[in-house]
Amino acid sequence: MYRRSIVLAVLLGAASLPVSVRAQPPVAIAQNPGAVEPSPLLTEPKSPEALFDAVVLMMDLDRPNLALNYLEQLLVQDPNEATILRMRDKHGPAIFLELSNDKRLQPSSITLLDRMNGAFRKYAADPSRMDRLIKDLTGAPEKREVAIIQLRSTGKVAIPRMLTVISGSKETAQRDAMVYAMARMGGQIIPALLGAIESPDDGIRTVAIDTLGWLGSSGTVPWLWYPAFGSDQSTGVRQSARQALARILRDDVKRAGDISSYGATSQLQKIATAHFRLEHNWQMNEDGKTTELWSWDTQKNVLSAWNLAPETASLIVGSRFARQALMLSPERIELQSLYLSLRLAFEAHVAGWDAPLPTGPGTAHDLALLAGPEVAVNALRYSLQNPNPAAALATLQVLGQIGNRSQLRDHAGQASPIIQAMNYPNFRVQFAAASTVLQLDPEKSFRGASRIVSILTRALNDSGDKQGLAIDSNEDRAASMAGLLGEIGFAPLQATTGQEGFKIAAERGDVELIVIHGAVIRWGLAQSIVNLRADARTSGIPIIVYGPESIEPVVERIADQFPLVGFALDGETTFKRSVRLYLDRLSTPPLSDQQRADRTRAAGFWFAHIAGGRRTDTFDISMAEDALFDAVNDPGVGENAVLALGAIATSTSQERLQEIVTSAAREPSLRETSAFQLAFHIQRYGVLLSESRIQEIQSNFQDMPAGSLKTAIASVVGSFRPSAQRVTELLQSLPAPAIPIADE
Repeated sequence: MYRRSIVLAVLLGAASLPVSVRAQPPVAIAQNPGAVEPSPLLTEPKSPEALFDAVVLMMDLDRPNLALNYLEQLLVQDPNEATILRMRDKHGPAIFLELSNDKRLQPSSITLLDRMNGAFRKYAADPSRMDRLIKDLTGAPEKREVAIIQLRSTGKVAIPRMLTVISGSKETAQRDAMVYAMARMGGQIIPALLGAIESPDDGIRTVAIDTLGWLGSSGTVPWLWYPAFGSDQSTGVRQSARQALARILRDDVKRAGDISSYGATSQLQKIATAHFRLEHNWQMNEDGKTTELWSWDTQKNVLSAWNLAPETASLIVGSRFARQALMLSPERIELQSLYLSLRLAFEAHVAGWDAPLPTGPGTAHDLALLAGPEVAVNALRYSLQNPNPAAALATLQVLGQIGNRSQLRDHAGQASPIIQAMNYPNFRVQFAAASTVLQLDPEKSFRGASRIVSILTRALNDSGDKQGLAIDSNEDRAASMAGLLGEIGFAPLQATTGQEGFKIAAERGDVELIVIHGAVIRWGLAQSIVNLRADARTSGIPIIVYGPESIEPVVERIADQFPLVGFALDGETTFKRSVRLYLDRLSTPPLSDQQRADRTRAAGFWFAHIAGGRRTDTFDISMAEDALFDAVNDPGVGENAVLALGAIATSTSQERLQEIVTSAAREPSLRETSAFQLAFHIQRYGVLLSESRIQEIQSNFQDMPAGSLKTAIASVVGSFRPSAQRVTELLQSLPAPAIPIADE
């Protein structure tokens, strides 16, 4: 309505836009030289304020091209902050946001919004202006009312200065006036007040808490539990917090005595867990990428606002609530796990995915080391139950240093969290879990041992591609869904039956998402999911069931029984949005080429470790034979791959070692290592080579010039157990011993 009145004023001749085109004959239409269409204005605007009036009018008349033209002219004039603030006062702040959201006016409209916001922040937070308004709060009623109106217009940016004044004042009247004024400012200031609760000044904290009580928002209750019942809180803070809770929960401050801490810890834990799972619905800033978080700046000792990524904000706020819950109930193990997991996740997040977890005194990593392996394994369990890959990776790193073999055993019918992590729906976590198991060096086989080898095999030849599998009995629809998987970053696979889909997922080892139609056949939906979840190779792969809305209740019942099962409606847009939302909290950024190379080398090292440590009875690496032979070509992995091939008791492994030994195209050092491994293999498992292959080695030996490689191949020839006659011939070929002559 306000904007329409502006339009009417302009059409009636206000400002510098005197007459509407509808009031003039066609010949009176002025031409704007820079526009792509005629302007309906008799006189073209010149000043910045008149140009902005024209922008608003053209948008109301649905003339976006002209609006953009006037907007660009406005920016060329580079109006000062005072002019922009007059534009804001006249049209209101909402119009700037509305224009910035119109893609037809971008990026010019976004530039203007940013300039308006910057100008207003500077104006609103000006200390001299704020001090004048604060002084008026205790003045005459007329001045007080005007001051409150202006403070309400200023919003939450006024709160830091108001609280600073309170902290230095001992006058009760000024404090009460300030609380009254802030309560009149409304819910817009709640984020700033919540940040003020973190202040080290009890005076500031009690004013913030009192104001929250008067504002009466139930959403602020969790922030008041710890101030109300924390053992380290001052009497004044506890009293203010309980009174605020009474106002909000009982609508009567006199019932503060009825407020108890029952249920407070559980509520704090629930909220902290939601932040840990990154499920909190933050209100986003205009950029769509950050959210505003108010907190106490300990460096400057002042209340401040930060624009943070939602994940950063959640890990900060979640850690705060988890710590408060733990201090209210210090003996509860699940709260210890939650707090440690949040702190590890936060420090890993701040460091970045390309950097190692921070270590040293005062870090969450070193604290976890001091707390012991049981706390760490409980934190890992929590990170798996409430999926957070950063926390899981960090905790596995800790367990690799302080864990023990007993933590690989089942407990109460449940697999160890370390074993469970090998089926987490993120390959980084799977590999970290496998590495942790190998660091603990189990001496006998256990449930999940075969999974170690499949993870190392995938790491050995991982190209970085994510495979996505679409299972749908309708071939055309399956192909369409596979195409959609390709659009969201998965290399697509497809199957037409549940049984075929299971076979593909189980055998490949690199499928990271399965989408399955609700009407799939052979097996049906329920049987397909039961089998996928029962097999260790597929139990950790996320499953999205898609189809009409009518099957959603069925999927929800299945999801209650099995982890990592979600639902997506049919349709390109809804399907892609649902999959992205579902996977966001499970995924990590892709590895860099260097990180992938490092992981491949680590996989080769672990294969060699298994072979060299005589752990092949625990870990059957024969299934990795093909991948190991392929990895021989990788300079960073080749020798370790050869060592592992030497521990695989198959004829094909012996043949592959022979191929490497006799290949002139291979590096001499690799051939030398392969020769020793082939000799070892023959001694351990017998001669498994054909006559032609044996002859090839012998010929290779005869043609080889003297040197370390010829010596290594000699060990292979000797392992063929030559006849007594051949041994005699070899012995007789040795030259007679010469009498050593000292140097002159």
